[in-house]
Amino acid sequence: MKIMIVDDERLAAEELYDICMSHGLVTDAVVFNNPSDALVYIAQNDDIDLAFLDIEMPVMTGLELARRINSIKTRTKIVFITGFKEYAYDAFRINAIGYVLKPYTDEMVFNEIEKANALWGTATKKDVTVKTFGYFDVFVNDKPVFFSSAKSKEFFAFLVERQGGSVSTEQAIAALWPNRKYDESVQSLFRKVLKSLRSSLADAGISDIFIDVRNQRSVDTTKFSCDLYTFLENPRENVDTFRGEYMEGYGFARATASKLREKYYSIKGGI
Repeated sequence: MKIMIVDDERLAAEELYDICMSHGLVTDAVVFNNPSDALVYIAQNDDIDLAFLDIEMPVMTGLELARRINSIKTRTKIVFITGFKEYAYDAFRINAIGYVLKPYTDEMVFNEIEKANALWGTATKKDVTVKTFGYFDVFVNDKPVFFSSAKSKEFFAFLVERQGGSVSTEQAIAALWPNRKYDESVQSLFRKVLKSLRSSLADAGISDIFIDVRNQRSVDTTKFSCDLYTFLENPRENVDTFRGEYMEGYGFARATASKLREKYYSIKGGI
């Protein structure tokens, strides 16, 4: 999901940008302090899914900007963020999907993002399959997902192995770069990995599989099927799905691979 933020107060706009980008559904965001510039951008680009608009701005109010956006981009959902309650009636007459009062919380903003996603992003059900036995791969409707960065694919594999458990930045870096010092340089690399991962999942239409909230990342295990999870649920019944190899090439997976082999030979030995 790509978001537009329009607020003449620069610091407020930057704060909202940081909150939006911390949500796993958001792959990109553009920020404007001048509503006229925002209008020019949206007239020339068809990629804005959700626009957060401040109401009281000079030159053009958020209400007027919303009217103009609606006249040229019916797909873009509108949410108003303001410090004043009295505009609520006018806001919903413009068909805004939300109205958030300042000071707002991260959760309030996340609710609007998820509401917008529910309105436009779930029309087509996708069958997502994650393969961990052998080499790691992800498929959507039987077509492989392309990861533009090898490290972003590896990080996603690490999250899958955690089976829904959350992973901090420190834990992720330790898994991806075990011999690197934890400093600003490697943190910058990890931020690029996150951006690449969000982009790849968005391109595949499965952004909602990735959860990113307050320095904790995880995968929603209800959104995909996985050979590892199926095997662990009933090892004896699914023993033949495992052939001794698991997430080949990923150092963090070695311990799990060893445990899987022990379980496999234990079951085979008892047959």
